[in-house]
This record gives sequence, structure tokens and C-alpha cells, in this order.
Amino acid sequence: MTTLADVADAAQVSTAAASLVLSGKAKGRVSAQTAARVRAAADELGYVRDALAGGMRNRRTHTVGVLGESVLSTPYAVAMIDAILTASRELGWSVLLTDSGGDAEQTRRAVRELRSRRVDVIVHAAMYHQQVHVPAELNNVAVLNGFADRDDVVGVVPDEEAAARDAVTHLLDLGHRRIGHITHDDTTIAIGLRRTAYEDALREAGITPDPSLVISGGNNPEGADASARLLLERTDRPTAVFCYNDGMAAGVYRVAAALGLSIPEDLSVVGFDDLRLISTNLSPQLTTMRLPHYEMADWLVRRLITGDLPDPVATHRFPCQLIIRDSTAPAPVGA
Repeated sequence: MTTLADVADAAQVSTAAASLVLSGKAKGRVSAQTAARVRAAADELGYVRDALAGGMRNRRTHTVGVLGESVLSTPYAVAMIDAILTASRELGWSVLLTDSGGDAEQTRRAVRELRSRRVDVIVHAAMYHQQVHVPAELNNVAVLNGFADRDDVVGVVPDEEAAARDAVTHLLDLGHRRIGHITHDDTTIAIGLRRTAYEDALREAGITPDPSLVISGGNNPEGADASARLLLERTDRPTAVFCYNDGMAAGVYRVAAALGLSIPEDLSVVGFDDLRLISTNLSPQLTTMRLPHYEMADWLVRRLITGDLPDPVATHRFPCQLIIRDSTAPAPVGA
């Protein structure tokens, strides 16, 4: 492990001067040029300053470090943060939150900060279901809402396939046979899993999937509206639409209204995420799949703190809940 003396030697300054710089006390005591040289040496050597008082070196801090990647400032993070704070508080631990914004250099700095604070365990929180890079120097770490690029790190993710299959099955049970799918024109893992499950559910019901009923577009209001229009302006439009997320479902609502279609009398709609700012503010309220962000975070934090992580290491899939509201109804007679 790199020491303060190593940094001082590399910067060709005294240990006292290096300490002043790295503790933020250099102003008026160390020249700006020397301070810059010390910081450069510390970065080059990967030095981590001990931010805790002496005597803590061999003691636990009972702190959970949360390393986010552009997630902690999003609506999706509310349930995750709530679960992390609640579980930690119940077990007598504190929480230190940081978010790198997905930037590689900021991630390295965040990792150094967490290590300097001597957090006992780390939750690496991803914005969406994905593989994330977990630095080799991190121990006692697990991935929330994703999986690691290391075989020794536990991850937790939503069961995307089972959730999408349940959503489409709900529409099939209502008598719908011509079901469209509006999705995102990206290559993320969730997109592929949800489309595969959509097609599998149709096949299980004896329906051959129609590729022309799958519309891929931008994951924004303009893209959602354009995708919905391509689907709903057809003379053989579907009687139901399964959407990749609630934002795209909102686009279906807007286009349906413009075309004089009534939801759910003429068209049933199912979303995904249960983002309350959207799902409960649409009229009628949206039937959607609720992602298990709270359950995943609660499970992960409690096991990290107690050391009860599964062995062998694996990625655990959590079920999503179908929230049935008023946007789905039996298929129109004769459809």
C-alpha cells in the first residue's frame, strides 16, 4: 500500500509538506507549485489518505459506502436509497453516498474517497440492468441493479424475462391476440430480455409473433410519440400495447388521444417500471410492472453487513410485481 512517505519521495518534498497538501492545509504554508507536484504524485501512485483519526486502522467503522453511476440523482434511485438507509439504520450502521456520474476518472476518485473513509462494505449501484466494472482494489462489494465484471462479486437484478412474460400474459388473459411492443432503439440487456419474453409469451399462447408489431424508437417523448404513431395509425392496429417503460406508454396515451382512441375501451396499454410520476398521473392510471428496487437493495445491504452473502457467488434475480390499474381491459368484441 502506498504510504505518505512514498508520495513525499516521489514529489521530492518532506513528509510534513506532503501531509499538509493532502490534508487540505497547505494554503499559505506550501507553494502552489509544490502542492501541485504532491497531488500529481499522489494520483500517480494511487495514494489513499486515511480520513479517520489515529487508532482506527484496525477497527470497523460500521459504514456502508454507496458508489453510484449516474443513478443517485434519478427518480429510480429513491427506492434504492430508502432501502439502503433503512436497513443500515436498523442494523446500527451509517451510510456514505457518492456518485461518479459514470465518468471513469470520477469513479476512481470516488473509490479512493470511500477507501479513505474506511467504509466496511460497498454497494455499487447501477442506473439500469448492466455489467459494471468493479475495481480490483475493492473488497466486500456487491452490485445493485446489475452484475460485476468479476466472478467474485455478488449482483442483484430484476427478473426482466419473467416480468415481461407476466405483462404480456395479462393481456393474453384479457383476450388480446394482436399485441404490439414499443421498445427502445438501444442494445441494453433489459431491452433484449423483455422483447424475447414478449415473443415467447405469444408463442406459448399459440400466436406467431409479428415483427412489424415491434417498434423501436427513441427513449424520450418525441421518440415515444413517433413509435406509437407508427403502431396506432395502421389499419390493422393492435388491440393492446406492451411498452418498454412508462415513458413510452405515455406516448401511446398521447397518440391514442390524438387519433380518437379510448384507453382501455379501444386499446389496452401496459408499461414497465411503475415510475409513479407517470403511472399514477396518466388517465386512466397505468397498468405496469413494478421494478423491485427496494427489495433488491434491502436484501443486498443486509447480507453485506451481516456477511451472509451467498456462496457460491451468483447474480440473483428478483421478481417484479404486476400493478393492475385501469389501462387494461378485455379485448374489444370481434377484435
